[in-house]
Parts: sequence; structure tokens; C-alpha cells
Amino acid sequence: MVRSPAPVAARYGHRVSGESARIWRRALLVGGGCVVGLAVVYLLAVWTAPGQRFEDAVLRAADLVAGSDEQARALDTLDAITVPSVIAAVIVVLFVSALSRRIVLGAVSVGVIAASVLTTEAIQHYTERPVLLAHGFRRADQSFPSGHATVAMSVMCAVVMVVPYRFRGVAVVVTSLWAAGVGVATVTASWHRPSDTIGADLIVIGYACAAVAVLARWGRVRRAALPTPVGRVLRGLLAGAYTGIAVVAFAVASLAAGIVFAAADRSGNGPEILLAGRGLALSGSAAVAVTLLALLRHIDLDAPAAHLAEEGSPDAEAGNAKAGNAGVHRPAGAQRRPPGG
Repeated sequence: MVRSPAPVAARYGHRVSGESARIWRRALLVGGGCVVGLAVVYLLAVWTAPGQRFEDAVLRAADLVAGSDEQARALDTLDAITVPSVIAAVIVVLFVSALSRRIVLGAVSVGVIAASVLTTEAIQHYTERPVLLAHGFRRADQSFPSGHATVAMSVMCAVVMVVPYRFRGVAVVVTSLWAAGVGVATVTASWHRPSDTIGADLIVIGYACAAVAVLARWGRVRRAALPTPVGRVLRGLLAGAYTGIAVVAFAVASLAAGIVFAAADRSGNGPEILLAGRGLALSGSAAVAVTLLALLRHIDLDAPAAHLAEEGSPDAEAGNAKAGNAGVHRPAGAQRRPPGG
């Protein structure tokens, strides 16, 4: 018996909308957590005396290594982020999306970069850093959040979003190494406090969640899976590795900070407190990577039309009906399995 296209399309549409709704809810949940986290980090680090005391110590510790080779390398890393380099990154994102015929995805991914940078600039301009300590290490600029970390993390997220699903793990590794290096470099160079980099991380991943939510609302997401068990195991190990890095880096930073502030004499503890600041920056960068992997788990974004015409889809049904009208013979019993069958 030949089934009519309408019921098949209805069943397929219900399945896709259900999957899209699930992804939409996931993106909103994670994105809402990022907004709350951003507010908490800002209030604790900027508007409390303990937060200011810790980050003042990190800035002083970074100044102690001024002129060293490690700070020179950090400055070289930061100097590579310029307006031309950001434009080049945007062009790469659009080019990759054009190659895979995902123009809408490319535009949305570039939007993540633009929105993240503009939000960072707005927060820096319209918020303040009060002086809560009688004696503190103060600067005239408002450094929360870090613009350099925002650029690096947003480029990372945009690239990971536009690459095909099977290459996503490789893209995460390559781009996150660079983005994490930028975040740690801002602390090493004494350009930013640890909370500045974490604030940038939360802004970027929040906009990545918004982008995925928009794509899900438009029906431009589909379930995907790596074709081999080995690939799936490697992807799981990658997520586990980033989770481990985030947890261990945070634990080391907390331990180093605790030892320094518990000591009666804190002089000469510059390396330990700088380690704590770098550890927090690294932990935030790794957390972005693992959150992005979790957000996009088993999801392909803005799949080309050729990939959407799967067995049992409305496109496939329409194509088969057209082929039947053209006189193409289908052997008896060669009926397709119903969706989900």
C-alpha cells in the first residue's frame, strides 16, 4: 500500500519540531545560567573587598614578572589580536559556512562575535569598579570584562559552530588552545584580572546559546551522530578532558590562593598568587569548551537541503512522487520504512 505524503510529512514535522524544542530549551537553560553567572562574578570580584584584595594581588604578582620572557610571549599573543585579524577571522567563518552551503549559520555565527564584542564594550563603558579597600592597587580603566578574551572566545565559538559536525572535535581542540592562551596571557601581561576573562567567557557562551536557540526556533537544527564508535568515544574523551582541566585548574587556583592568604607574611608569594590567577583564567577557558561541546552534543546546525532529504522526509517523499510521475519503476515490496521505524 502506498502511503500519502501528507501523514508522513506531519509525522516528520512533529519529530523535527520536538527535537528543535528540546535543543531550544537546552540553549535557553545554559544561556540563562551564563547570565546569572556573569552577574555573580561581577558582584563577587568587583563589588566585594575579598574579591578586590585577591585580584589586586594577582595584578601585583604579574607586574613582578615584567620584562621576563614569559611576559614577552604573553604580549606577543595579545598583540596578534587586532582589528584586521578580527576581520580576517570573520571572513574565514563566512568562507567555511559558504563552502558547506550554510550561509544562515555563518551569519548567525558572525553575530555571536559582534554581539559579544559590543556587549563587552558596553559593560566596560557603563559599569564601574569601586575602591573598597583602604589601600589597593587601582587603575583608571574599567577592565571587566576582557576585550581580548572576548574576541578569542567568540572566534572559537563561531568556528566550532560553522564547521561540519564530524570536524567539530578537531575545531574545538585547535581554537580552544589559542583562546585559552589569550585568556591566560591577559593575566600574565597584567592587562586583566582573572574575573575579567571569566566574565568574557560567560558573555560569549551566552551568545552562543542564543544563536543555537534561534536556529532551533527556525527549525535549522537536526540530530547527528559520528559514524563510527571510535569517533564517538574520542568525542566523549575530549569532553571529559576539558572537564578535568577546568576542575583541576580551578582547584589548583583555589589552593594556591588559600595558601597565600592564610600565611601571616605574604611577601614573596607572587608566583603562587599569579599561578592562582592563571589557573582561574585557564579554568574558565576550558569550561567554555566543555559547555560548547555539551550545548552542541549530537546536533548539526543549519544542515544543507541535500542532507535534510533523508529517508522518509517530506523532501524525499516529494522527490519520489516526482520520480513516480516520470515513470520510474519501483519493484514490488520495496517500500521504505516509516520514520522512526
